[in-house]
Amino acid sequence: MRIYTEANEAFEEIKRDLAEMGIWVHPKTMQDKNVEGNPDYETTELQNYCYTILDAKSSDIPNVTQPWADAEFIERITDPRTVGGFINPGEAWKLRDNIWGEFYHNGRFGYSYNELIWNNDQFNKIVNRIKEDPDSRQLWISLWDPTRDPDLLGGVSRVPCSLGYGLQVREGKLNLHYVMRSCDFSTHFANDVYLAIKMLEYISSLTGYQVGSFTHTIFSLHVYRKDLKEVF
Repeated sequence: MRIYTEANEAFEEIKRDLAEMGIWVHPKTMQDKNVEGNPDYETTELQNYCYTILDAKSSDIPNVTQPWADAEFIERITDPRTVGGFINPGEAWKLRDNIWGEFYHNGRFGYSYNELIWNNDQFNKIVNRIKEDPDSRQLWISLWDPTRDPDLLGGVSRVPCSLGYGLQVREGKLNLHYVMRSCDFSTHFANDVYLAIKMLEYISSLTGYQVGSFTHTIFSLHVYRKDLKEVF
Protein backbone atom coordinates (compact mmCIF):
# COMPACT_ATOMS: atom_id res chain seq x y z
CA MET A 1 0.00 0.00 0.00
CA ARG A 2 1.32 3.42 -0.94
CA ILE A 3 0.97 6.31 1.50
CA TYR A 4 0.69 9.92 0.33
CA THR A 5 0.53 13.21 2.17
CA GLU A 6 -1.81 14.89 -0.31
CA ALA A 7 -4.15 14.12 -3.19
CA ASN A 8 -2.37 15.52 -6.25
CA GLU A 9 0.70 13.39 -5.65
CA ALA A 10 -1.51 10.33 -5.15
CA PHE A 11 -3.46 10.89 -8.37
CA GLU A 12 -0.35 11.26 -10.53
CA GLU A 13 1.24 8.12 -9.09
CA ILE A 14 -1.97 6.12 -9.46
CA LYS A 15 -2.24 7.15 -13.11
CA ARG A 16 1.37 6.10 -13.69
CA ASP A 17 0.74 2.73 -12.05
CA LEU A 18 -2.22 2.17 -14.37
CA ALA A 19 -0.14 3.02 -17.42
CA GLU A 20 2.83 0.87 -16.42
CA MET A 21 1.29 -2.11 -14.61
CA GLY A 22 -2.26 -2.50 -15.89
CA ILE A 23 -3.24 -5.82 -17.48
CA TRP A 24 -5.80 -6.25 -20.27
CA VAL A 25 -9.16 -7.88 -19.54
CA HIS A 26 -12.24 -8.29 -21.71
CA PRO A 27 -15.47 -7.83 -19.72
CA LYS A 28 -18.78 -9.09 -21.02
CA THR A 29 -20.82 -6.43 -19.21
CA MET A 30 -20.43 -2.86 -17.97
CA GLN A 31 -23.09 -2.05 -15.39
CA ASP A 32 -26.32 -3.21 -17.08
CA LYS A 33 -24.90 -3.02 -20.62
CA ASN A 34 -23.73 -5.95 -22.74
CA VAL A 35 -20.28 -5.02 -24.08
CA GLU A 36 -19.02 -8.49 -25.04
CA GLY A 37 -16.74 -8.21 -28.05
CA ASN A 38 -16.84 -4.40 -28.05
CA PRO A 39 -13.22 -3.19 -28.33
CA ASP A 40 -14.10 0.16 -26.75
CA TYR A 41 -14.63 -1.65 -23.45
CA GLU A 42 -11.45 -3.68 -23.44
CA THR A 43 -9.94 -2.67 -20.14
CA THR A 44 -6.49 -2.07 -18.69
CA GLU A 45 -6.79 -2.91 -15.01
CA LEU A 46 -5.00 -2.84 -11.68
CA GLN A 47 -6.26 -5.47 -9.28
CA ASN A 48 -6.70 -5.02 -5.52
CA TYR A 49 -5.21 -1.54 -5.55
CA CYS A 50 -4.84 0.25 -2.22
CA TYR A 51 -3.45 3.60 -1.08
CA THR A 52 -3.77 6.08 1.78
CA ILE A 53 -3.89 9.88 1.83
CA LEU A 54 -2.83 11.03 5.29
CA ASP A 55 -4.17 14.58 5.18
CA ALA A 56 -7.54 14.02 3.56
CA LYS A 57 -9.28 17.15 2.23
CA SER A 58 -12.09 17.04 -0.31
CA SER A 59 -11.10 20.52 -1.47
CA ASP A 60 -7.76 19.12 -2.69
CA ILE A 61 -9.25 16.57 -5.10
CA PRO A 62 -8.57 17.54 -8.73
CA ASN A 63 -10.98 17.31 -11.65
CA VAL A 64 -14.19 16.90 -9.65
CA THR A 65 -17.37 17.20 -11.72
CA GLN A 66 -19.23 20.18 -10.30
CA PRO A 67 -21.96 21.15 -9.57
CA TRP A 68 -23.03 17.50 -9.87
CA ALA A 69 -20.74 16.16 -7.11
CA ASP A 70 -21.99 18.46 -4.38
CA ALA A 71 -25.62 17.97 -5.40
CA GLU A 72 -25.09 14.21 -5.37
CA PHE A 73 -23.50 14.33 -1.93
CA ILE A 74 -26.43 16.26 -0.48
CA GLU A 75 -28.85 13.63 -1.82
CA ARG A 76 -26.71 10.81 -0.40
CA ILE A 77 -26.68 12.19 3.14
CA THR A 78 -30.32 13.34 3.27
CA ASP A 79 -32.21 11.33 5.89
CA PRO A 80 -35.10 9.73 3.93
CA ARG A 81 -37.43 10.28 6.86
CA THR A 82 -37.15 14.03 6.34
CA VAL A 83 -38.25 13.88 2.69
CA GLY A 84 -40.86 11.14 2.76
CA GLY A 85 -38.75 8.20 1.63
CA PHE A 86 -35.58 7.12 -0.14
CA ILE A 87 -34.29 9.40 -2.88
CA ASN A 88 -34.35 7.62 -6.25
CA PRO A 89 -33.87 9.08 -8.82
CA GLY A 90 -33.50 12.51 -7.20
CA GLU A 91 -32.41 15.57 -9.15
CA ALA A 92 -28.59 15.54 -9.03
CA TRP A 93 -28.22 13.07 -11.91
CA LYS A 94 -29.71 15.61 -14.32
CA LEU A 95 -26.56 17.72 -13.84
CA ARG A 96 -24.60 14.85 -15.39
CA ASP A 97 -27.23 13.44 -17.68
CA ASN A 98 -24.62 12.49 -20.30
CA ILE A 99 -23.28 9.86 -17.88
CA TRP A 100 -26.32 8.76 -15.89
CA GLY A 101 -29.11 9.08 -18.43
CA GLU A 102 -28.42 5.72 -20.07
CA PHE A 103 -28.98 3.95 -16.72
CA TYR A 104 -32.31 5.67 -16.03
CA HIS A 105 -35.13 3.20 -16.64
CA ASN A 106 -38.85 3.45 -15.90
CA GLY A 107 -38.49 6.57 -13.79
CA ARG A 108 -35.66 5.41 -11.51
CA PHE A 109 -32.19 3.88 -11.27
CA GLY A 110 -31.36 0.32 -10.30
CA TYR A 111 -30.18 1.77 -7.00
CA SER A 112 -29.31 5.10 -5.43
CA TYR A 113 -26.65 5.74 -2.81
CA ASN A 114 -29.27 7.35 -0.62
CA GLU A 115 -31.05 3.98 -0.47
CA LEU A 116 -27.82 2.13 0.26
CA ILE A 117 -26.40 4.47 2.89
CA TRP A 118 -29.68 4.70 4.81
CA ASN A 119 -30.74 1.06 4.53
CA ASN A 120 -31.84 -0.10 8.00
CA ASP A 121 -31.03 3.41 9.26
CA GLN A 122 -27.41 2.24 9.36
CA PHE A 123 -25.98 5.73 8.90
CA ASN A 124 -27.50 7.05 12.13
CA LYS A 125 -26.67 3.84 13.98
CA ILE A 126 -23.00 4.03 13.03
CA VAL A 127 -22.74 7.74 13.87
CA ASN A 128 -24.25 7.06 17.28
CA ARG A 129 -21.92 4.12 17.79
CA ILE A 130 -18.89 6.31 17.07
CA LYS A 131 -20.06 8.65 19.81
CA GLU A 132 -20.70 5.82 22.28
CA ASP A 133 -17.67 3.62 21.54
CA PRO A 134 -14.98 5.45 19.56
CA ASP A 135 -12.50 2.57 19.99
CA SER A 136 -14.86 0.17 18.21
CA ARG A 137 -13.63 -2.04 15.37
CA GLN A 138 -17.20 -2.62 14.15
CA LEU A 139 -17.92 0.66 12.40
CA TRP A 140 -18.96 -0.32 8.88
CA ILE A 141 -21.51 1.25 6.55
CA SER A 142 -22.43 -1.39 3.96
CA LEU A 143 -23.44 -0.49 0.41
CA TRP A 144 -23.83 -4.08 -0.84
CA ASP A 145 -27.07 -5.95 -0.24
CA PRO A 146 -26.49 -9.74 -0.24
CA THR A 147 -30.25 -10.36 -0.32
CA ARG A 148 -30.51 -8.58 -3.67
CA ASP A 149 -27.29 -7.82 -5.51
CA PRO A 150 -26.00 -11.36 -6.25
CA ASP A 151 -29.14 -11.94 -8.32
CA LEU A 152 -28.44 -8.90 -10.49
CA LEU A 153 -24.97 -9.84 -11.74
CA GLY A 154 -24.11 -10.29 -15.41
CA GLY A 155 -25.90 -7.20 -16.67
CA VAL A 156 -29.34 -7.96 -15.20
CA SER A 157 -29.24 -4.58 -13.45
CA ARG A 158 -26.69 -2.20 -11.99
CA VAL A 159 -25.03 -3.25 -8.74
CA PRO A 160 -23.04 -0.89 -6.49
CA CYS A 161 -19.47 -0.07 -7.46
CA SER A 162 -18.88 1.02 -3.86
CA LEU A 163 -19.06 -1.71 -1.22
CA GLY A 164 -18.81 0.31 1.95
CA TYR A 165 -17.08 2.63 4.39
CA GLY A 166 -15.01 1.41 7.33
CA LEU A 167 -14.53 3.95 10.11
CA GLN A 168 -12.07 4.12 13.00
CA VAL A 169 -11.31 6.72 15.64
CA ARG A 170 -7.64 6.65 16.53
CA GLU A 171 -5.57 9.26 18.38
CA GLY A 172 -8.42 11.76 18.28
CA LYS A 173 -9.00 11.54 14.52
CA LEU A 174 -11.64 9.80 12.43
CA ASN A 175 -10.19 7.68 9.62
CA LEU A 176 -12.16 6.23 6.73
CA HIS A 177 -11.43 3.17 4.57
CA TYR A 178 -13.43 3.21 1.34
CA VAL A 179 -13.83 -0.16 -0.40
CA MET A 180 -14.91 -0.50 -4.04
CA ARG A 181 -15.36 -3.51 -6.27
CA SER A 182 -14.84 -1.45 -9.45
CA CYS A 183 -13.74 2.06 -10.41
CA ASP A 184 -13.39 3.66 -13.85
CA PHE A 185 -10.41 5.99 -13.53
CA SER A 186 -11.41 8.19 -16.46
CA THR A 187 -15.06 8.83 -15.69
CA HIS A 188 -15.53 8.30 -11.95
CA PHE A 189 -12.33 8.04 -9.91
CA ALA A 190 -11.92 11.69 -8.89
CA ASN A 191 -15.62 12.00 -8.06
CA ASP A 192 -15.65 8.76 -6.06
CA VAL A 193 -12.68 9.92 -3.98
CA TYR A 194 -14.21 13.36 -3.49
CA LEU A 195 -17.55 11.97 -2.34
CA ALA A 196 -15.92 9.50 0.06
CA ILE A 197 -13.76 12.19 1.67
CA LYS A 198 -16.83 14.44 1.89
CA MET A 199 -18.48 11.58 3.80
CA LEU A 200 -15.48 11.42 6.14
CA GLU A 201 -15.65 15.17 6.71
CA TYR A 202 -19.40 15.06 7.31
CA ILE A 203 -19.27 12.22 9.84
CA SER A 204 -16.35 13.97 11.55
CA SER A 205 -18.49 17.07 11.92
CA LEU A 206 -21.35 15.03 13.42
CA THR A 207 -19.16 13.21 15.92
CA GLY A 208 -16.73 15.97 16.90
CA TYR A 209 -13.52 14.29 15.73
CA GLN A 210 -10.83 15.75 13.53
CA VAL A 211 -10.60 14.44 9.98
CA GLY A 212 -7.89 11.80 9.76
CA SER A 213 -6.67 9.63 6.91
CA PHE A 214 -8.45 8.32 3.83
CA THR A 215 -7.65 4.79 2.65
CA HIS A 216 -9.01 3.44 -0.62
CA THR A 217 -9.13 -0.20 -1.75
CA ILE A 218 -10.35 -1.00 -5.27
CA PHE A 219 -10.67 -4.56 -6.52
CA SER A 220 -10.62 -3.36 -10.15
CA LEU A 221 -9.22 0.08 -10.97
CA HIS A 222 -9.37 0.42 -14.73
CA VAL A 223 -9.45 2.48 -17.89
CA TYR A 224 -11.44 1.49 -20.99
CA ARG A 225 -9.67 1.47 -24.34
CA LYS A 226 -11.99 4.23 -25.58
CA ASP A 227 -10.67 6.55 -22.85
CA LEU A 228 -6.92 5.82 -23.06
CA LYS A 229 -6.00 8.97 -24.97
CA GLU A 230 -7.92 11.13 -22.50
CA VAL A 231 -6.19 9.59 -19.48
CA PHE A 232 -2.65 8.99 -20.73
